[in-house]
Amino acid sequence: MKRFGILKKFLSVLSVFCVIAFSCAFSGENVFADEKLSPEEEKAALEQRIKETNSKLAELKAESANTSEYMNTLSSKISYLEQEAELVSDDVKSYESKVSSLQRQCEENEKAILSTQEEIDELNVKLGEYNEAFSDNFDAYCKRLRAMYVSGETDIFTFLLTSSDISQFLTRYEMLRRVAKKDSDLLKSIENELNEMEKMSDELAQKDETLTQRRTELLMGKEELEENILKLNEKKSDLDAKKTNLSAERASANILLKKLSDETGYYTEFLQDDRETLEELDREIEEAAKKYAESLSTTTTTTKKPQTTQGGEHGDENNDVSGEQSSESNSSQSGSSSRYIELTYPVPSQKRVTCGIHGYAGHSGADFACPTGSRVVAAESGTVIISKDLTNPDGSYRSYGRYIIIMHDKTTSSGDMVYTLYAHNSSRVAYEGQHVEKGQLIAYSGSTGNSTGPHCHFEVRTPSSNYSDCKDPEKYLP
Repeated sequence: MKRFGILKKFLSVLSVFCVIAFSCAFSGENVFADEKLSPEEEKAALEQRIKETNSKLAELKAESANTSEYMNTLSSKISYLEQEAELVSDDVKSYESKVSSLQRQCEENEKAILSTQEEIDELNVKLGEYNEAFSDNFDAYCKRLRAMYVSGETDIFTFLLTSSDISQFLTRYEMLRRVAKKDSDLLKSIENELNEMEKMSDELAQKDETLTQRRTELLMGKEELEENILKLNEKKSDLDAKKTNLSAERASANILLKKLSDETGYYTEFLQDDRETLEELDREIEEAAKKYAESLSTTTTTTKKPQTTQGGEHGDENNDVSGEQSSESNSSQSGSSSRYIELTYPVPSQKRVTCGIHGYAGHSGADFACPTGSRVVAAESGTVIISKDLTNPDGSYRSYGRYIIIMHDKTTSSGDMVYTLYAHNSSRVAYEGQHVEKGQLIAYSGSTGNSTGPHCHFEVRTPSSNYSDCKDPEKYLP
C-alpha cells in the first residue's frame, strides 16, 4: 500500500508538469488562437475564465492547496492573466503609436502655421510697398492731368501749328513726345502695380484661408491628443495593476512548484516573464554565431586561455579539460562518422528526461535532474560560441545562470545549422572559441540562475540560434 501511495503521488506530480504546458500558455500559444475572436471578445472570454478559475481555486484551497489539481488550476489562471495583460499591452502600444502620430501632426501643423504666418507677413510688407508706390504714381498722374486742364492745352494740333517757326515747332513736338512717353510709362506703371496688388490680395486671401484651416486642424488635433493621452494613461495603469497581480500569482505558483520539485527531485525552472532577457540573449548569441561561423571547418583547439569560473565548485579543474572524456563519450565518438548531427545525452549519468519541452508553458528544452557536480558533456562536436555567467547587478545569477552554447560542425539531414545550450551549471569548463568533440566534458551541473534545484537544462536550436527556434531535444537524442 505504501508503495502504491508513493507511485500515486509521483504520477500526480508528474501530471502537473505535463498539464501546465497546455494550460499555462503565458509564454506560449494563445488559448484563443484558433477561435479568431476580436480583442473585445477575447477580453470578455478571458475575464470569464479567470472568474471560473478563481471560483475553482477557492473550492480547492478549502480542501488542500498542495494538490496537483490546484497547481493545474493555478497555472491555467496564470495563462489567462498573461494573455489578458498581453491584450492590454497591445492596447498601450496602439495608443502610444496614436499619441506619437498625433504629436507629430500637431508639430507639423504648428510649423505650417508659423510658416504661413511668415508668408502672410511678407506679403503684407510687399503689398504695403506697392500701395505706397501706386499712391505716388497715381498722385503724379493726377497732377499732370490738372496741369493740362489749367493750361488749356487740350488741342495738340493747335499747340503745334501756332509755332512761330520750324524751330519752335520741332521743340514743341519733342516736348510733346517726351511728355506723352512719360504719361504712357506712368499709366503702365500704375496698371502693373494694380495687377500685382490684385494678385497679392488673392494670395493673401488664400494664405489666410490656409492659416484658418491649419489652426482648426491643430485645435482638433490637440483635443484628440489630450483624449488619447488620458486613455493611454488609463491603459498603462490597468497594465501595471495586471502585471502586479500576475507577478503575485506567479510567485504563488513558484512556491508550489518548488515544493513539488523538492518532493520528486525533478527540478526545473521557475515560471517567470523574461522576454526582455531572452531578446537580449538572442542578439548576443546571434553575434557570437556570426563571429565563429568561419571556424566551423576547424577542428583544432584555440590557444585562448580558459576563463576562470569564480565560485564554481569545480573551477580548479578548468586547466585540465581539453582531453578529458569518459569511456562512454569515447565510445559515442567512434560511431559519429555521419556528416549529420547525432546527439548524445548531455549528462552521461542521467539518460532520462525529467521535464521535457512540454513540461510547462515556456519551457524551451529538456531537463535532466542530477546531483550538483555531475558531468555535462558536448552533445556533438562543434565550437563553443558562448561560455559565460548571467548575473544581476547584485551578483546573483539570473536566467540560464552559468551557461554554454555550442555551434555544431554537423547539420540536420535537411542541412540546417544546430546549436545546443547547457544551463544552470555550477562551473563552466569549456571556454569561448574552443572546439570540442562529442562527449567532451564542458561543465559540471548545478542550480545557478532561474532553477528550482540541481539539474541540467538542455536546449536544441535549429535552424537559427534564436529562442523561437528551440526544438524538442528528445527528437534528436538516442
